[in-house]
Amino acid sequence: MIERDNQMIRYLLIIQAIFATLSAVTTEQKINSFLPKFEQYIQKNMPAWAIPGMAVVIVTPTKILLCKGFGTREVGKNKPVDENTIFQIASLTKIFTASIAGILADKKAFSLHDLVKKHLPEFNLSSKDATEKATLEDLIGHRIGIDQFAGDSLMKLGLPQMEIVKRIGMIPFTHNFRTDYTYSNQMFGFMGIIMERLLHKKYSEIFEEYIAKPLGMTRSSAGDGIIASQQSWWNKLKGLFGVDENIALCHDKNPEGQAVCIELPSIVYVLPSTSGVNTTAHDLGILLQCHLNDGKHDGQQIIPLNHVHEMRKSVVKHVKIKPKDMQFPSDVMHDVGYGMGWFSYDYGKGKHTVPVLEHMGGYAGQRSLAFMSPSEGFAVAIITNLGHFNLNLYPEALRNVFLDLFLDLEEKDWSDEYVKRKNDYYTRMRNQRTTKKLAKLTPKHEDKFYTGTYVNEMYGEIEIASESGMLVFKANGRSCTLPHWNGDEFNMNGWEFNGNMSRSDPNFIEFGQNEKGQTIAYVSFLFEGKDPIFTRVK
Repeated sequence: MIERDNQMIRYLLIIQAIFATLSAVTTEQKINSFLPKFEQYIQKNMPAWAIPGMAVVIVTPTKILLCKGFGTREVGKNKPVDENTIFQIASLTKIFTASIAGILADKKAFSLHDLVKKHLPEFNLSSKDATEKATLEDLIGHRIGIDQFAGDSLMKLGLPQMEIVKRIGMIPFTHNFRTDYTYSNQMFGFMGIIMERLLHKKYSEIFEEYIAKPLGMTRSSAGDGIIASQQSWWNKLKGLFGVDENIALCHDKNPEGQAVCIELPSIVYVLPSTSGVNTTAHDLGILLQCHLNDGKHDGQQIIPLNHVHEMRKSVVKHVKIKPKDMQFPSDVMHDVGYGMGWFSYDYGKGKHTVPVLEHMGGYAGQRSLAFMSPSEGFAVAIITNLGHFNLNLYPEALRNVFLDLFLDLEEKDWSDEYVKRKNDYYTRMRNQRTTKKLAKLTPKHEDKFYTGTYVNEMYGEIEIASESGMLVFKANGRSCTLPHWNGDEFNMNGWEFNGNMSRSDPNFIEFGQNEKGQTIAYVSFLFEGKDPIFTRVK
């Protein structure tokens, strides 16, 4: 009887394997049927976004269906992007960090249920309840409760890791701990600090040991070594002969809407576990295949199976999506949530719907996005060398086009729609600024009214100086010019201060006086904390 039952089980397993194979073939054939059309769409619409170069990889659990570069690594130069071109992928790093967390937990380096305070005693939030109860799992689940992107201003100011840890507690809570979704770069960064402390290794070394090396991702790294590689005299010398490193340079847009090459901003490496990975389309394909195969690579379980499944579980819902949101378009995306390192949602309409996991990344210089459907057996990564989110939503447009084709939905030119909506946004923004200025034209004070040292509880000291007839903003050894705009308001050339600020960002500083007659200032990108006003002290 037992032998008969065992034989029946073997038959069932064989049948399941056959169905799985047929399903994989069906997915492969389906994608291959529209792949030429998808490639044509990519190439046709790149100019509309002024994207110099990009790479795309599409995989099933067993095959690479596309791994290809488009355009150039540097605008205006013949430096083709290929499958081995290195891109800086910003927040796609979170997929790697969440994966590593499961690997280390399986090796008993820690438990994801450990309290954050146990491993990071300096961790203090403005909510006592969240401070005392937050676990490592909460850090990588976007459910701590401080506002969206809270603490990013501390990174933009140029503060080091532990200063960010120290000052994050000055930010008031706007959401409920553990029940509300609030995206946080800082919490993923704190997870990396804890990893480094417990393993006595840099995140770059942890990344190499537990992800890059086991998966054979030979052109991937974490940390700012890529900056040194780009800026080395040897690379510049090789560039004279057209044989420089195969690295995609960063690009912003100038006021005329043209792509301009910029330096890779060091801010993305301040907290490397949140945004510090550099990789290629080829290597991303390997990682995505590992996740499609439930954490296995070449027959070896690299990421623990139970952790792969936990990463995919949506534990908080993204309930404040605007009707015309372009990252999560409500007409085709439903039930958007977050697990650990993955957003989750259902994409489609009616019966033509597929469950999807994804993450995006972006900063002033590059944009990226990866998405997959384990149930359907495919994964896609799109990496580009133009950023940030306000400039480049082409990865999201391509995601929608791909999924529409896969689901046989009515064709829609997502790229064209997104370009128009972005252009409308910038037009409205410029018009609002112009209207505000014309409504109250006022002269500025003499420079001595503005110059001096200012302080703020959360951000510390800044200095306003007058140099060559122009006001200059200074903080933490960095500076930027302040062209006068109107009255006591000045535009800020933020990209001079921090490479992670785009030329399209409407940064400004506005001066005034308090009831004591002291000069005060509001800096647009330093807006967090209980009171964002800076007061002149000398």
